[in-house]
Amino acid sequence: MTFLIRTLLGVLLALAAPPAPAADARFMTLSYHEVLADNEPLTPTAVRASDLARQFGWMRANDLHPASVDQILSARAGGRPLPRNAILLTFDECFKDAYTRIFPLLNLFNYAAVIALVGQWMDVPEGQMVDYDGKPAARSKFLSWEQVREMQASGLVEVASHSYGLHRGILANPQGNTHPATITRLYANGRYEDDAAYLARLRHDLRGSISQHTGKAPRIILWPYGRSNQAAQEVASNLGMPIGLTLVDGFNDAGTPKSVWKRQLIENSQSLQAFAEMLRVTWDANPARSVEVDPGTWPPGEDGLSPTLDRLLTLSPNIAFVKPAVERDGREMALFPTALRPVADDQLNHIAAVPTEMARHVLFEFDPSLPPEAIARHMRHREADGFRQFGVGGLPESLMGPLFPSLSLRWQPQLP
Repeated sequence: MTFLIRTLLGVLLALAAPPAPAADARFMTLSYHEVLADNEPLTPTAVRASDLARQFGWMRANDLHPASVDQILSARAGGRPLPRNAILLTFDECFKDAYTRIFPLLNLFNYAAVIALVGQWMDVPEGQMVDYDGKPAARSKFLSWEQVREMQASGLVEVASHSYGLHRGILANPQGNTHPATITRLYANGRYEDDAAYLARLRHDLRGSISQHTGKAPRIILWPYGRSNQAAQEVASNLGMPIGLTLVDGFNDAGTPKSVWKRQLIENSQSLQAFAEMLRVTWDANPARSVEVDPGTWPPGEDGLSPTLDRLLTLSPNIAFVKPAVERDGREMALFPTALRPVADDQLNHIAAVPTEMARHVLFEFDPSLPPEAIARHMRHREADGFRQFGVGGLPESLMGPLFPSLSLRWQPQLP
């Protein structure tokens, strides 16, 4: 029963989903922060130097390809396609470890990367303290402009803005709450910042000072905390930074606006297996837009499938939920031939097998009451045909038996 339901779902998705963006411009962006020595206490957004080296090595061994921003923009403009499994490496903040630990690895692997600088921190004189998100930190913990220029001159590192002084929270209301400075109207002296003052503050900050030290104005802004809005994006673009990076998970492709490229945050120096699992996940490029199809409401004696498909084509959803049964005479009855339940009208048995080219669009969900060995066998057969998305209704104990290796990503850490 479940296979046939998902078959209908696959065909509906094939008809209704909008065309996918060009695959040759698809890439994932990784967001790193501090890179620590193995004997240093770990902070939430840090990665250990040894783990970063392992991750770079894993990417090299598993056909992942760090790309430069120039390569990405060229592919988006119809130039040379990006390599399969393209990755954009980014490193936020401006810690000295970008020079002492990250830069040597970039040179070793010949990987391109983007580093983002907070201008206010960089402008603190040597020997003084940096206000690092409300906590004092020695200026020696951060990069020098000489180190930044050396990395930029290598051709591997592009310097981006992380704002001048927006990497902080500001007072947002009379109750004393603070929110990211980029997206918040400052509350001061009993009133909120108006539109003109807010935009003026953004323009003043985003002009920055990086070009004075590097000789090159940044074209990229990595938004502090990944937060921006349309007003901030327009200000940045008008100041020569049309490329903005967020902290929204997911892949980017030719249809992703340059102002809101997605990034996957690397946290807690995750294990190599967890890193591999993260890169194996795929996200739908579009927000979910779902409809529910209830064949039980179709007029008696009339084929409601064709007009339903016409409506789906008009709506263009990317998810369709299909109810496979109806209530008749106090009993639940299936709408297709099955030996497991009473059958009402044969309204869903019009669909052929799911074509393998629809593998990325179809989720097969299995009845947990079936024998686990049978479910696992069906999953293996479907996976051999190119399908990758499976589910089981409920969470029975049998999942820990023969079904577990087929269902769990932990048993499949490699990219397909």
